[in-house]
Amino acid sequence: MTPSNRRLAASIAAILLLGALAAARSVAADAKPASKEVTGQHRGFTNDQLFLRLDDDKEMTFVVRIPGDTDRKWHDQFATLSRVTVTYHDEAGEKYPVATAIRQAPAKKP
Repeated sequence: MTPSNRRLAASIAAILLLGALAAARSVAADAKPASKEVTGQHRGFTNDQLFLRLDDDKEMTFVVRIPGDTDRKWHDQFATLSRVTVTYHDEAGEKYPVATAIRQAPAKKP
């Protein structure tokens, strides 16, 4: 193999490697975190946080980012002390899990 052929082969290998790395980064950026759900008593809120007491009496705090709810209508949709189910995921860089949906939950079974 001549030196120019080696350089060409090395250049092609580098381009393929960079393409593979870019594709892997794109897939990682598009991957959605796994959603989880919990149900409990709505204990209060701030502008962007919801406080929930789970059925096992543990407390959870969520950062609320409901897609499409730019006016934070969730504040008025759920009465404090009502039972709600929260769909959430963990997000890198956030202190609390991120709630992406909140809905009324049935009454707690005795």
